[in-house]
Amino acid sequence: MNKHGLSAYWNMGTAIGLCAAVGIVLGALLQNLTLWLCAGAGVGVVLGAVSTLYKQKKP
Repeated sequence: MNKHGLSAYWNMGTAIGLCAAVGIVLGALLQNLTLWLCAGAGVGVVLGAVSTLYKQKKP
């Protein structure tokens, strides 16, 4: 069985964009758009950085 790594399209920008989009939806539902947008973008930055470091360690 072959192990599949992270997809080629997953990068820092994708992580930030997807997490920010989730933050916008949560902000719209909880009526605090700015807080959740910033929180989502922050999570996206951390997630993107971790995944980029993980991709660089793999040969």
